Amino acid sequence: MTTLQETVVFRATENRLPALTSLQGWRIAPRKAVGLEDCCLIVATYQRPKVIRELIGRMAEMPNVPAEVLIVDGSAGTETEFALFELSRFVKMPFELMYVRSPKGLTRQRNVGVDISTKQFLFFLDDDAMPLEGYFSELRRVLVNDAEESICAAGACIVNEIAKPIPRRWRIRRAIRLIPRTAPLVYNDAGTSTPGGLIQPFHGIRDVDIFAGGACAIRRKVFESMRFSEFFYGYSWGEDLEMSLRIRSKWRVVCCGDARVVHYGVQCPAGRPAAFAKGRMEVRNRYFIWRRYSRRATLLNKVRFHLDLLFLFLMDLLWFVAHPLNRQHLTHACGLAAGAVSCVISPPEWDEPAPMQRYVLRTTECFDL
Repeated sequence: MTTLQETVVFRATENRLPALTSLQGWRIAPRKAVGLEDCCLIVATYQRPKVIRELIGRMAEMPNVPAEVLIVDGSAGTETEFALFELSRFVKMPFELMYVRSPKGLTRQRNVGVDISTKQFLFFLDDDAMPLEGYFSELRRVLVNDAEESICAAGACIVNEIAKPIPRRWRIRRAIRLIPRTAPLVYNDAGTSTPGGLIQPFHGIRDVDIFAGGACAIRRKVFESMRFSEFFYGYSWGEDLEMSLRIRSKWRVVCCGDARVVHYGVQCPAGRPAAFAKGRMEVRNRYFIWRRYSRRATLLNKVRFHLDLLFLFLMDLLWFVAHPLNRQHLTHACGLAAGAVSCVISPPEWDEPAPMQRYVLRTTECFDL
């Protein structure tokens, strides 16, 4: 039986440029090209073959999709690659489908996508998100209609999070003034923000500080001066917040009320850390972002930041006391404490390297099914 590796007519070849890392992958030409010619969709995925197959299958039926769709796969096995290849044999793709096998890590995979993509507008979408009709054309419209190019990132509205019940823990933190009263998707110097679920449906755009990294569009020119920070690795808690604030420091960031997407939040145990590691990472990542973007925080907001971490630790302990059979909250609390101690002993530091192309996909021709 012919294997996929034997069937695909090209692979990435050895790269003789020492500054670049050559990655394996393939391209499949569209059966009938009808996509948005200046747009590329980049989807970072990890061990979710059924989910990514559903997403690409849905996009093949949608009008006005990006002309280039790039799947950056950090999985160890070949299940995702086979799922996409098999789908492309039976579904007429209206876009060029590209697959690349990448080192795992969300920010790293997104940077791989930036390097390999070729279009002016780059869309980023989580593999467990489903764009609704008009999603891509509305986000593109925001960027195209801005002749001065002052808007360099546009986030979408995640419709199943609008009017979503706000967690009790967040409501208590706001009630006791640990969280300042700011508009949704605006970052404050206490190191917090108001949940996007408090946004009411709207049309047009709103200036914000934060976009969801799994539902946004960014101009390519942004990546001439920055990349997604690889300080964040693995599960990457807070990586989209940091990137949003870095872009916001130079250009406008907006939320588009007419670009709608559903985020299912598929659970993938292999891609999520244990409770202790997650708690430690949350503290260190949050502290890293706060120190980088809130250097002018008032004394009140500095106190709020530290008391909020203590509050979250105590809430985990109280939850464990109330439900002693569930040790996840105790383990998470221990992770929070370990993260706080590590920030005192060894504060997280990261110097962003100069933005440059690091990855390449060497191909000779498109694989025409």
